[in-house]
Amino acid sequence: MPLDGFDKFTAQGQRLLDGRDSIEVHSAFQRWVIDVSRWLNSNYPNSGLSATWASLGDSNLVVGGEYYDNLMAWTVFRMMVQGRLRWLGNLPTTLRLSNLSAPSIIQNEAKQAGRKEIKLSTTSRAYVDPNRIDELKTLPQSKYDLSKLILLCEELNICFAAECYMAMIVLTRALLDHVPPIFGCGKFSEVSNNYTGGKSFKEAMGHLEYSSRKIADYYLHSQIRQSETLPNVTQIDFSNDIDFLLAEVVRLLK
Repeated sequence: MPLDGFDKFTAQGQRLLDGRDSIEVHSAFQRWVIDVSRWLNSNYPNSGLSATWASLGDSNLVVGGEYYDNLMAWTVFRMMVQGRLRWLGNLPTTLRLSNLSAPSIIQNEAKQAGRKEIKLSTTSRAYVDPNRIDELKTLPQSKYDLSKLILLCEELNICFAAECYMAMIVLTRALLDHVPPIFGCGKFSEVSNNYTGGKSFKEAMGHLEYSSRKIADYYLHSQIRQSETLPNVTQIDFSNDIDFLLAEVVRLLK
């Protein structure tokens, strides 16, 4: 979510509220609107954000070649500028919510960028490999409905893109609790202990069962304290083991 320059635009708008010369402030306002519009078009093309920004009202200090320098004109102008500042203040939340409501966009971005490792530009990478999710979606119909499993994987990617790491570890636990019947088991501990998938698979599933579950329990059940430590992407990174698990699901259901 690129926000370079965002603070500069906020400062520009705040300076307008302190202006006294209607002609100078009118010109500064027009520059502000153009600068923000160009920034939105550059960073968020085809998003509609620039059009929304343009629709938030124009300066009434100069209209039709006439300038207005009375109390009513300044009051209306400053209310309009404050409205634009509120819109800018809500922009980071708007961008986050747009990611959360568009899993297909995140999946496509991840496919185009390639999933290499979990670092740097998180919005262009995926936690669960999108190609693995596609494999789940194209499996032949069986006695298991995979729609919830697919949604869990997609929501893991959505939370990863939005840096919602606490939600990710909880979703990981939900995924582990969901899949045991595919392996002929009742609980994931039975998958990690009893499923005959080879030594490497057993070790990976043991890591998921004991490490990811303990971390999830810690954040799910700990009560409020005087000080907290919050999860980061390194702590909740079980992406390799999850992919190993999903690969075996695909193999079994092919």
